[in-house]
Amino acid sequence: MHVVKVQELSFSYDGKTPVLEGVSFKVHEGEFVGLVGPNGAGKSTLLRVLLGLIRPTSGKVSLFGTPIEGFRDWNRVGYVPQRLSVDRSFPATVRELMRASGSHPDTDIYETLHLDDLMDMQFTKLSGGQQQRVLLGMALSTNPDLLVLDEPTAGLDLHSKNHMIDILENLTLNMNKTVLMVSHDIGLVMKHVDRVMCIDRTLQFFGDPEGAVEVIEELFGLRG
Repeated sequence: MHVVKVQELSFSYDGKTPVLEGVSFKVHEGEFVGLVGPNGAGKSTLLRVLLGLIRPTSGKVSLFGTPIEGFRDWNRVGYVPQRLSVDRSFPATVRELMRASGSHPDTDIYETLHLDDLMDMQFTKLSGGQQQRVLLGMALSTNPDLLVLDEPTAGLDLHSKNHMIDILENLTLNMNKTVLMVSHDIGLVMKHVDRVMCIDRTLQFFGDPEGAVEVIEELFGLRG
């Protein structure tokens, strides 16, 4: 089953300069897909289109077989932003945030993400890795089939990065979740995802990580 299907997608903010142009791809159920590309390549714009926040200039997008214009079952889609920007004095605890997102204390989310000991702590007092696990918990609160993550490991130490990736791999392998993750951490992506999508306005590559090496080197200017 195609969880995400994109056909000849183009988008422009000003109606003149294309941010995305002629992008087509399919993401299958249970896949872990890494989305990479240089700054300004259109990665965040693509996520916004898939989340229904902006409409493409042209082309077609469908989620779970339904054109996005008519898609209403957004509980099936979870989103994890790069960071939740809140004032340091924001008093909410992890438990309060989870409840506000629709989750309940007796769910398996807490055990899966190792949040049990954090529930009564103030969110803004947590480390970056702990905050990202809470955001992932909030995204999982509706038991979505598709998870869309925007740089979930940005700014984390190596241990926290590996922990986050282990969690995401478990979600795809053992819980049949589909994961689409934007990341600048190329090494992390190449080691763990099923397929790599390389974007630079157009789709440069979409396939096995080993096959993406030359394209990534070209996109990021890594060739000598």
